[in-house]
Amino acid sequence: MSNIDKFSYHLGIKFTIDRESTDASSLPLFKTGARPSKRRRWVIIAVAVLLCLIVLLASASAPTIPVPEPPPENSTTEHEEEEPLQADGNKAHNPFLTMFPERPPLDEERFLGYIPHSGFHNQRLALESALLLASYLNRTLLLPPLYLSDKAQNIPWGPPSSTLTRWSALERTQEQAKLCRNYDPTVLPQKTPEQLEAMSKKDRFRETECRRYHGWTLTPWTYFYDLPKVLRDVVGVGRQTEPIQVFDRPNVTIAWMTDRLGIKDVDTEIYWINDTTRFHVRVLDDSEHDYRAHPEPPRDPTTWKGRYTNTMLLSDLKARTERVIHFGSLFGIERVEARSESNQLLQRFITHSLDIWNQPILDATKVAEAQIDQWITMTGRAVAGFLGAHLRTADGGFKNVIPQSIEHIVVWLREMVKQDKEKHLASNNTLPPSSLPGSSSEPAIKRRQDPKEAPAVDPTFLESCMGKPSESPMIFLATDVHHPRAAPLMTDYWKEFPCTMVFSDFPEPLSILDGIRNTVDNVHMLPYMIALMDANLAAKGREFQGTDKSTFSIYITDHLWPEYHPDRPRPSPHDIFRKVTPEEH
Repeated sequence: MSNIDKFSYHLGIKFTIDRESTDASSLPLFKTGARPSKRRRWVIIAVAVLLCLIVLLASASAPTIPVPEPPPENSTTEHEEEEPLQADGNKAHNPFLTMFPERPPLDEERFLGYIPHSGFHNQRLALESALLLASYLNRTLLLPPLYLSDKAQNIPWGPPSSTLTRWSALERTQEQAKLCRNYDPTVLPQKTPEQLEAMSKKDRFRETECRRYHGWTLTPWTYFYDLPKVLRDVVGVGRQTEPIQVFDRPNVTIAWMTDRLGIKDVDTEIYWINDTTRFHVRVLDDSEHDYRAHPEPPRDPTTWKGRYTNTMLLSDLKARTERVIHFGSLFGIERVEARSESNQLLQRFITHSLDIWNQPILDATKVAEAQIDQWITMTGRAVAGFLGAHLRTADGGFKNVIPQSIEHIVVWLREMVKQDKEKHLASNNTLPPSSLPGSSSEPAIKRRQDPKEAPAVDPTFLESCMGKPSESPMIFLATDVHHPRAAPLMTDYWKEFPCTMVFSDFPEPLSILDGIRNTVDNVHMLPYMIALMDANLAAKGREFQGTDKSTFSIYITDHLWPEYHPDRPRPSPHDIFRKVTPEEH
């Protein structure tokens, strides 16, 4: 369509011109064989002038749409170059970029914010609380990214002023990116003080600066979870009639809110709930219960409800008119109460709908399952399938109770072995009791103080399991123990349960995850994906036992394991909550 045609189309004028003919006589304004009269000549001139004006106007008003030149043969487009090796189920989308497009805030839009802190699963629990509260209040959730880091750069809980300061420091300058993007010292052994001293000043600066650079990264929640589906499918759950709204918040700072939300006065337009303790306040659901007339019983610190030092009524939050209601921490099971039946349905839906959709983790899990099936056959295990377990030893109070945590798992494993033995006897497959692991009456764990007692060589899984009694169970142990087979505290464990696998026993699944880097900053993702991979594979076990008070274990028990075993009853909320105390991590 020519510019004239476009212009005339928008004006509602129809021109019919035969473009196949170049003979002027074909135009209806001309008559062959006769000289145009003076009057007709003026008509022709007027029409010609009109056509010229139309052409000029159309040329000036029509937008210029550049037509991209096709790429050279055998070349790669910019999008293809930036497309990561892995995709999270959406091949057209870079999974390290948000799936929620940038948009201006609506005039009457009201928001809910919070400050993420601590590790992956603590941030996930805070997200669940935030989604539930945003639904209650009919406010748009300011959705922060997921912060992943090594221990040195972890953002622990703190008062809002402290955690906001830490978030404000999360900026990568162009100079840092230029220096460190393609230099990752975290994949190399840590330099000793002597080695650092021997380096040039420039190399030493690069080593330390780039180790910090590659020690943290940000990803959208959609890299791991199908969050858009959760927001959309919540309609019809309980009394929810609309999807939960989110507003992408790549920067958890006050400056971002003033800039993107148009906040002019943070004191009057933002209602702050300032934490003074880790479990400062709990939101009570008074939608169908009058807490003013029937208050809660006195606080009992030994219960999961009693860990919160203050309470706040949902109705009071609904009455707030500020543009933003902003919490500090929203971490903690039952931080936001669901008392009414409809709100309980909503809470369960949100908790159970955060399904892993990260394709590399799903692929790696599938490969590992196939490998386990082969090993069960190769080593002659008597019972199909494997048992899953999680042992948490690092950080917080877990370091102080390592022997008890191992004992807890060992006692459970012995019970599983006993049940397996009874099943064999019931099917007339009599087994000598002495051949069964777990028949010993000795304590599960003996404390070893001398690291030299650890085995000098870390044997492979097959070397440990091959030739052992067929009733020795196949176990997958998800753990943060460094080199678990060489750990002195676990020596007795390996003697009793030699057919225990850890993720390092799976080179092929490991290689699937090892090549993944965040396309935004080029940070290696493997350290942050192993934990979720561990959880996903452990949840595939026919039974599962975790570490007391660990939110990682609760995530497997309450969500992943029931998801993979839908024919088995879910644990009750009471069974889960009673395991969690204020020391949870």
